[in-house]
Amino acid sequence: MQQYLTPFLILIWVAFLACLGVILAAQFTRAGFERRMAQTLMPDDLEEDDLLAEQKKAEMERSLVSRILSPIVQKFGLFFKSSARGAAGAQIRDMLEQAGHPLGMRYPEFLGLKLFCLLFFLGIGIVTGFFVAGPILSLAEVEADATTMLMVQALWTMIFAYLGYSGPTFWLRRAVNKRIRQIRRSMADVVDLIILALEAGLGFDQAVGQAVQKTKGPLSDELARVLDEVRVGKMQGEAFRDMAKRVRMPELTLLVAAIDQATRMGTGLAQALRLQAVEIRERRMAMIKEAAGKLPVKMMLPLVFCIFPALFVVILGPAGVQMMRMSASGELPM
Repeated sequence: MQQYLTPFLILIWVAFLACLGVILAAQFTRAGFERRMAQTLMPDDLEEDDLLAEQKKAEMERSLVSRILSPIVQKFGLFFKSSARGAAGAQIRDMLEQAGHPLGMRYPEFLGLKLFCLLFFLGIGIVTGFFVAGPILSLAEVEADATTMLMVQALWTMIFAYLGYSGPTFWLRRAVNKRIRQIRRSMADVVDLIILALEAGLGFDQAVGQAVQKTKGPLSDELARVLDEVRVGKMQGEAFRDMAKRVRMPELTLLVAAIDQATRMGTGLAQALRLQAVEIRERRMAMIKEAAGKLPVKMMLPLVFCIFPALFVVILGPAGVQMMRMSASGELPM
């Protein structure tokens, strides 16, 4: 049975790779066709040419992995369009908002990414399972009959399938934590820029706009989104509260609450922001001290397993060699 199963599974994996190649080729062909159509229909439109140049520049600034995965994720996300409005996956939607929608992914595209990774790692597990099952059974000193080999291959494939299905979730959590760290690192400086603009005589919206222009990062992107929402008619306080709900960071929530309270009470906004900037720096310093306090515990494993063995070899190695020589020559009493 196994001699027929192995070529069949390999054929399935080759067919999956062929379908993936067809999808990528279709995507690249479509992009080239749209570019040629734009050049044919509007050859003299300088504004359109500038827009296309900016889009091309923005596309080239993205990483290679992002440019390759984005069309694949969008294609696989078409299978989950119907579940985009359901109640399931609320936690994933919140995490995507916190991460700033990496790779431009919404909930269906994220499910498409999980499906793609599941199929990809499943194929890797199927192909590599035929090569690792024998060595694993040899190390375990187990008789390599057909049933045992099939069980080991199935277990190996299930491990890879779990990695493919759970990998995007772990990657998304890491992206959320990284973005929150970036916001926390730049938050005090952005608040200081807003305070300087307010003290220079600008209004609050203009001060936030100046801070957005002078800085780059996730916090600037969130503030730019707030300004865009205010321009289209949303209330300023509601836009800032929505930003705090998206990011879900305690420091940003307190900052938004202070802005809202100062606006409602008519007190000095610059003074309230200055107090918040001081508190943000104190919180960041406390977190740095806490991380520094955890370093001895985190360094224990590298010291024990990496540094101490090398030190023992360098220090005790010559003495051990000398003792072996003395033992071989009979000078060392047994």
